[in-house]
Amino acid sequence: MLNKFEIKFNQYGFRKKKGITLIELLIVLGIMGVVMFLSVPVFKPFLEYSRLKKDAWKLLSDLRWYRQLAIIDHNNYKFTFDISANSYKIDEHDAATNAYRQTLSTVALVNDITQATDATFRPSGEAVPSSLIRIKGNKSTDLIDITIFSTTGLAKMVTP
Repeated sequence: MLNKFEIKFNQYGFRKKKGITLIELLIVLGIMGVVMFLSVPVFKPFLEYSRLKKDAWKLLSDLRWYRQLAIIDHNNYKFTFDISANSYKIDEHDAATNAYRQTLSTVALVNDITQATDATFRPSGEAVPSSLIRIKGNKSTDLIDITIFSTTGLAKMVTP
């Protein structure tokens, strides 16, 4: 029977370790820190492009949702784009007064809207007029186009 103060050896004659030393831990943390510091510039363009995609998907999902809502509710929904503020608002048509009475939502985007035409979804599902919405990221090459087809009202995202 071994005493609890006896040193145990492995088959090669080295003392058995039950953990790691503080020096080993600090070296591993230092290496991880250097690797993370060097990888941040690599991931920055990816993060910027993912923000651009997030804005485009938000707009595309709103366009698709309000097209469906126009068909279901038999009502018109109008998208009005403010290029200077990089935002858009969604208005509901009031059949009694024949005017757009209520702003349902105003959405501000992180990225720049460089080109947009206001579009209205009708109860038949069509959009008036056809529209091209261009969203630009921080780099000039980061562009996403969203096209709304007038006859069907369908919206499609394209990376030019």
